[in-house]
Amino acid sequence: FFFFNRMMYTNTSQVPGTMLETPHSGPPEIGSQEIETLSVLGDGSFGIVRKGRCRAKDVAVKVLHQQNLDEKALQSFRKEVEIVSKIFHPNIVLFMGACTIPGSMMIVTELMPKGDLESILQDKSIHLGLLTRMKMAKDAALGMAWLHGSNPQFIHRDFKTSNLLVDENNRIKICDFGLSQIKQQGEKLLDGKEGARGTPLWMAPEVLEGREFSEKADIYSFGVVLWEILTREEPFREFDTFEEFRESVCFRHYRPQIPENTHPSVQRLIECCWQANPEHRPSFPEIITALDHIIVDCAISDEIGRRLWKERFLNSEYVPWRLFLESFIDVIDFYGDSTYQTLPEMPSADAIHAANEYVLFEFSERSPQHSAIVNDEYIRRQNARMQPSEADLKLKCLKMLIAETPKGEAQGTEQVVHIEQFGNMLVWFGPIVDFTTRKVVLLDTIYNVLSKPWFHGDIGQLEAENRLAKRDVGTFLIRFSSIVGCFTISKVCDRALTHQRILHHPGQGFSINHRFSNNLVQLVESQALELGLLASCPGSRYLGELFNDQAMYSGYVLS
Repeated sequence: FFFFNRMMYTNTSQVPGTMLETPHSGPPEIGSQEIETLSVLGDGSFGIVRKGRCRAKDVAVKVLHQQNLDEKALQSFRKEVEIVSKIFHPNIVLFMGACTIPGSMMIVTELMPKGDLESILQDKSIHLGLLTRMKMAKDAALGMAWLHGSNPQFIHRDFKTSNLLVDENNRIKICDFGLSQIKQQGEKLLDGKEGARGTPLWMAPEVLEGREFSEKADIYSFGVVLWEILTREEPFREFDTFEEFRESVCFRHYRPQIPENTHPSVQRLIECCWQANPEHRPSFPEIITALDHIIVDCAISDEIGRRLWKERFLNSEYVPWRLFLESFIDVIDFYGDSTYQTLPEMPSADAIHAANEYVLFEFSERSPQHSAIVNDEYIRRQNARMQPSEADLKLKCLKMLIAETPKGEAQGTEQVVHIEQFGNMLVWFGPIVDFTTRKVVLLDTIYNVLSKPWFHGDIGQLEAENRLAKRDVGTFLIRFSSIVGCFTISKVCDRALTHQRILHHPGQGFSINHRFSNNLVQLVESQALELGLLASCPGSRYLGELFNDQAMYSGYVLS
């Protein structure tokens, strides 16, 4: 019997998931006088959770309901504290210690600022895109994979959204192991005479029926949780009595209805997880792989862009710009755009002279000998103060849209490309390939828009109004809309500044005032007089960085 909620996390000075050797055999004991309990955060079957302070740090404190334990139970509790104190993972709440003195039985864990996932999902005022929610599901699966892979193995037994806590970065961490069970790999378990332990709505059929169960019971629970994460609804709300619910789930194999518009890959995973036969359910490592594919499906709608990320960067949320660019060049080369085709091992002088910056850089990076071959060409271009080629400017346009310095890193750190930023860019400027002409069109599309003086890109309404303040009537700029894929015209009218959205669906063109065009630039130019677009607002950072006097040959594409 487990008297406490195991809450675990990884020591950031260690490799995630590493078991730490401790110099003593006892649990991390904390004196009751060191713990200050404050406001109530929640109340569970095993104790009240309060916000607290311990050793000058904000913490969560679980004050156990059962305080007067006999010696055998007390030793069991202390042993379990010792076991859990040696398990670490980024997606399991950090266990910091416990007070095991009868009458003051408390467990101290890290404080999770956003509370539990159940409350967040039910609060529809909190915006959580499908991509964010699928990342949360993967976080939970990663934590459970670590527990199931431990030796001895941990089975959670009460896996549900209220036992998934959320940090300030929307990272999910597993908590509440009050019903957890430890077993050897492959061992089957039965509940005791007191009946099934856990929360019925998330219980696997074999647990509800009192049959033997294994770690696959947690997989069933994950299927219900994934349905909640998808729909943001409560499961099994249609049942009024436990017996009706149990009969339907166990013997009629009833499950919550999956919405019709659900992506097939998400639906397949949910249905696999809550299979009636435990042996047919996937493992958590298999679930993680499926979620990696689902995350890409959610982030990137462009078929070729999605394939690129899955084949090259499947389990990565972001990749270095240089690595991304190499893969992107491979893709467009495959589809017939040879602009950036690499030089042969022994290129002619004419080939070196005609090469764009990307091609020269790729060649020079092969070895010091290769670098020496093209060194004279680098010197020639620098001395001549050559302007970048259009091919190089197109790559710079791409970089300006999707590459960014990692959060918390200093300027000058290698930039990265996030999957979400790449996916959003393709909604605004895609497709990569026009399948009607079988031509790569993305770089041309981006270049044609970013080279216009009226395009200001990623600025908000307030910044747009500041730039247009005191400008003549008819002055305008075009920026990204808050709706991914759409654009907004901000302009000076007779009496006020106005903002008008340009609708856009990838592959279906652009529209404004019931006027349509397959091309944003053509739409703006053809409707300029009707819309009163007379003069471009100065201040576009794209135009400044692409075409000012300093934007000459400088190695900017790969840096």
